[in-house]
Amino acid sequence: MKTTLSNLMFAVFFFIAAGLISCEGDKGDTGPAGADGVDGVDGTNGTDGADGNANVTIISLSGDDITWTEGSYLGRTTNIFTFDTTAVTQDIVDHGTVLGFCFINPVWYALPFTWENSGGTNRQYVFHTYALDFINLYAYQTSGVLNPSAISEYRFLLITDNTVLTKSSAGKNILSRMEQAGVDVTNYYEVMDYFGLEY
Repeated sequence: MKTTLSNLMFAVFFFIAAGLISCEGDKGDTGPAGADGVDGVDGTNGTDGADGNANVTIISLSGDDITWTEGSYLGRTTNIFTFDTTAVTQDIVDHGTVLGFCFINPVWYALPFTWENSGGTNRQYVFHTYALDFINLYAYQTSGVLNPSAISEYRFLLITDNTVLTKSSAGKNILSRMEQAGVDVTNYYEVMDYFGLEY
């Protein structure tokens, strides 16, 4: 009986093994390729920034931010405002220039700005100077100091060109090149256009 049971277990094992082996058939043909997936949607491009110019730094100063101090310029009593800024570098002093403009609605005027009444009895002057790390504004009139409250904003264009080698000709060289290009250096819009800057 032991032998019969052993034979029976062997037969069952044999049929199971044979069944497992015989279940594997020939490989079929490769099926068709699936559809491509849907591409993602590209994000929205951002707005281009304003073009800049490595040779120009712009400083804006609100007329409301100015506190005038009475002082003297070349012996004349005047209002003075000193604006400390590290943007006036030694490179600007040695190789560049600082153009100043003032906004009297709706027009930008070049500094120095001069106004005279119709009778010529009163004149007003607003101008600037600069040196390393600061810009000075001056305002005076025929009768003394001037508070130019009609000016709502001042804008300074610090222009450099470090290819200029001598300090004495640097500012003149930059201005000469602009003038030779047909740019009126007293016209704010022409200067901004020349350097490719936004108003």
